Amino acid sequence: MSFKVCYSDSTITSKAGFGKVAHLPFILDNRPGYHRLGSRYLIDRGLGTWNPETRGKGPRATRPSKKTIKNYAYWLANFLEWAEVRGIDLKACEYAEHVQGRYQDEMTQGLWSAEGRALQATTVNPRVQQACDFLTWMSDRGEREPFDIPTEKVKVRVGSATSAIGHRAKEVTRRIGKARQNKRRLRMPTEAELATWLTSVKAKHGELMGLICETILLTGLRIEEASALRVDTLPEDPRRWHLSNADAPKSEQQVLVDIRYGAKGPDYGEDHGDKIGPERSILMPLVLAEKLHAYRQRLRNPALKKWVSGAANAQERKERIAGAVHLFLHEGTGKRITADNIYRAWKKAELPFDGWSPHLGRDWWACSTLLREIERHERLKELGPAVATQLLESVGMTVIRMRIQPQLGHKSETTSLIYLQWVSDRLGVALSIDYDAAFEADGASGGGAR
Repeated sequence: MSFKVCYSDSTITSKAGFGKVAHLPFILDNRPGYHRLGSRYLIDRGLGTWNPETRGKGPRATRPSKKTIKNYAYWLANFLEWAEVRGIDLKACEYAEHVQGRYQDEMTQGLWSAEGRALQATTVNPRVQQACDFLTWMSDRGEREPFDIPTEKVKVRVGSATSAIGHRAKEVTRRIGKARQNKRRLRMPTEAELATWLTSVKAKHGELMGLICETILLTGLRIEEASALRVDTLPEDPRRWHLSNADAPKSEQQVLVDIRYGAKGPDYGEDHGDKIGPERSILMPLVLAEKLHAYRQRLRNPALKKWVSGAANAQERKERIAGAVHLFLHEGTGKRITADNIYRAWKKAELPFDGWSPHLGRDWWACSTLLREIERHERLKELGPAVATQLLESVGMTVIRMRIQPQLGHKSETTSLIYLQWVSDRLGVALSIDYDAAFEADGASGGGAR
């Protein structure tokens, strides 16, 4: 790729008087040289001064997270390189003829692909959307004539948690010509496959990494959130833990925990290398909380001592102690365990199937939680197809809204319908919700916080 996404040295950039944009990426073209329009666009997006919804005319937009703006940069660089290679004039290109008619089609046919293979809609659509946003921005900034994107309103039905048979209509705007996205059918490992995989993680990467993977499976945390857990996320004194159901059997008790570091969504700054995202409360099984507490008491301090002992002087030792806020530390070095460390350990173990990932670990928590709640209705299948479907949807949507969405930090209801469809397949009970239309339309409108 001759167009490259780059970052400046933030310290040097800040000293030069550009501190507000020091954290943002920029694009180098194939000269190589600074791509003025692409980089200006990323600054406007990164600072929240322009987005495709308000187009600079409304209140200042929420700034995208570092990960989001990085994605924008790479998607845009791909389009800019395509336009350069194909000789497309950015000031004159049109949606139907060039962006959808050529750029999108070349990706779906494998003509614009690093490996010469057709790309999935999940790859194609964000790239095309970013190209459309960039060309719209160019128009708003007076760099080209208006760029028209044909859209249509689509109504989909989603289930209602307030009625066993009710549905509500949701209207979304969809870009015409969007690459069709196949609905996502989840595959989950069996209990035996999951146990074998966890054993493999522990054997290859140690007990601590196994505990971290178990934490993701039992809470639905993202790997960024798991790696960013603080040593005081759980109060040091278990008597101060907030149990949500203290009267339940111990195996069913849950501890209420607040999460904000590494969370997806609006960016509220940074703390010890972690993004500060929107805060939410999650429930953690008491048995897991006790395992984390035992690790903190017995194994974390020896790792911390190794980290501190490597300091050059007393001042650096103090700084290392003060900066060691993370719960999980490498046993050998005492350094914090990062999201990349977790991902590599997860994927390099004996996988139950290709594609098993930390993200699917979140889905596993959601699916197992939903299935467990629905299976409490033991006579579900005996009620007849129509009643069983109504009960499945009513109970399922209630659990999704009241339990799963808050725990995972999801905003999109139709994204969570993936879990309801999985349970439907597992139990052999059909859905009346238009799952195909809901899933496709949700992807068209941007989807939820997965």
